[in-house]
Amino acid sequence: MEKRDVYIWLNSIQGVSYGAINKLERYFGDIEEIWEAEGREIYRALGKRSKSAVKIVNLRTKEYWQKTKDKISAMNVSVVTIADPDYPEKLKKIYDPPYVLFYRGELPGDRPTIGMVGARNATPYGKWAANKFARELSDRGVGIISGLALGIDTESHRGAVENQGYTLGVLGSGLDVPYPPANYQLMEKIREQGCILSEFHLGEEPLKHHFPQRNRIISGLSDGILVIEAGEKSGSLITVEYGLEQGKDIFALPGNINCEKSRGTNRLIRDGAKIIIEVEDILSELPGGINLPSKGAEENIIRDLSDTETLVYRCLEKNPMDLDTLYYQTKIDIQSLNILLTSLELKGYITRLGGKSFTVNR
Repeated sequence: MEKRDVYIWLNSIQGVSYGAINKLERYFGDIEEIWEAEGREIYRALGKRSKSAVKIVNLRTKEYWQKTKDKISAMNVSVVTIADPDYPEKLKKIYDPPYVLFYRGELPGDRPTIGMVGARNATPYGKWAANKFARELSDRGVGIISGLALGIDTESHRGAVENQGYTLGVLGSGLDVPYPPANYQLMEKIREQGCILSEFHLGEEPLKHHFPQRNRIISGLSDGILVIEAGEKSGSLITVEYGLEQGKDIFALPGNINCEKSRGTNRLIRDGAKIIIEVEDILSELPGGINLPSKGAEENIIRDLSDTETLVYRCLEKNPMDLDTLYYQTKIDIQSLNILLTSLELKGYITRLGGKSFTVNR
């Protein structure tokens, strides 16, 4: 049995963790030997009372291995192991790289990438900022890595997808158990122009402890971590901890000091994270640097708008605003403003955040 096959077989056995495989590899020297080794040697490697050892010994059969291969083939997913040449180089450099990755789509290769994380129950401002930075980063050729959760993760992926950019979503479950279900359609779009990836075998449910575990992959695949919104005890801060261990740059978006969702990000800035006000703050820190578009290219974005549409767009470009605030900023009467906003929305320039608030799309 080849090394990559042994990794995939071990990964398929529920309860056999990264740590267990690591112990077996250190004990046997060559993981391939486990397939032919005596059962007592496996118990010595993992401990006599190890449940993982019992499962490994009982499932070390050609029939079980064939069923595993058939299941993977039937689901039409790709598999890469740490023994393969196309395994992501960035992941090889972390402390505990996953031995096996299941994916659909295209692996990130050597493109620059930013991990974007934040609150699930995000504020309208946080969602707007996530979408905005994902769009602007993808416009510069930077891939967006996130965890497909609701809130900031969703808007980060969506911003890249809507801008035809590369994005990769890391699941906390098997690829055939999409979670959260509400993001199924988004996952399909991500797969088409990016990648959906998981270290968990097919059929694995989205268990609570899977999500902190998957966060090391988000940070490992990224050149830096951007935290959009996070409370003081946010799970996003786990990704930051992994990023710091892996030597990654940490970026944070400042927020209202009275907003609970900004306490984590504001503390990160206080403790040394790089404050982000515009996308150039990130681009300048990426390996090799990123070429920025000219001002003329930016101006070209709004070439098909009327003067009054441009005025409204420029106001929303600074901050999301409600109808009343736009009235005071532009001095355009409410009836005309409603017509202009509808026009901008139909043209795809702005999005309604909820109620009477609006923000720009690009």
